[in-house]
Amino acid sequence: MKYIKPGNTMCPHCTSSKVSKNGVRMTNKGDAQEWKCLNCKKYFRTPTEDENSELLFSEDVEPGKILDCKFDKDIRIHGATDVHFGALEHHSEKFQDFIDEVDSDPNARWFLNGDNIELIPPNYKISQRGQIMEPDDQHIKFIKRITPIADKLLFIRGGNHDMIRSINLLGFDVSKIMADMVNVPYFKLPGYTKISVGGTNWFMVSGHGKGGGKNGDLELDKMSAVYSDGDTFFLGHNHQLYAKPIDSLIVDGDEERLHRRWYCRGGSFLKYAEYARYSFFPMIRTGWVTMEFREDEIKAWTN
Repeated sequence: MKYIKPGNTMCPHCTSSKVSKNGVRMTNKGDAQEWKCLNCKKYFRTPTEDENSELLFSEDVEPGKILDCKFDKDIRIHGATDVHFGALEHHSEKFQDFIDEVDSDPNARWFLNGDNIELIPPNYKISQRGQIMEPDDQHIKFIKRITPIADKLLFIRGGNHDMIRSINLLGFDVSKIMADMVNVPYFKLPGYTKISVGGTNWFMVSGHGKGGGKNGDLELDKMSAVYSDGDTFFLGHNHQLYAKPIDSLIVDGDEERLHRRWYCRGGSFLKYAEYARYSFFPMIRTGWVTMEFREDEIKAWTN
């Protein structure tokens, strides 16, 4: 993410001064004003604090904290989970579709939800033949791959392939390093993100997930019981791809009204892998989930 000094509001991409404010974002360097360039249509941020001020936030969104994202109008948030960049079966064409969709939509934002790279270290319990490049190249090339849409990235989360493997075997969190390199908040654990659209506050709950693929709703049920103020619940890990409404009746004054929440399993960008064939896992289409937050409602769908 490129920064410029407050007061000199010029697009760092094309140097145009035709820019407009696009809400305030929390980064690991504190609150930042987001701008949209009316000339090249790209986004950038400026710090709201003095350029010499101390960092206001840690690199992690700590347990108990809420990531706050404010938008002036309807926003479409795309969840990229289980990309498995560097895997032999990584679906590069589908991931490029994702990048193109986010890049072309001025009202799109996105997040990375874990297993972002394949990361099979040497002497690991499974063969390195399942990846087409070394883990360090995966990390470097993946960051280059997402650079065109890094200005729209809300946060990064790690999964069992990247975060857990790198911590257990290497002693550091490769996903946290990735978040620092692109200057976005890092979620190590599940948590809330507050999505403010105009005068409405919605709460998106997201996590990587760890359950199997037999019944994706079971883990979402557990998540919604713990994070009971959520409006959307998003998990990855098992590569299932769906978005479905969960309706209930709540009390509104002296009447009942319908309350709609969303259960989302975020899919993957991994084709039918050898381990899946060996274990007779069901074939699941690749893709991702989009959640559209409006002042009056939320919609979600698969791509």
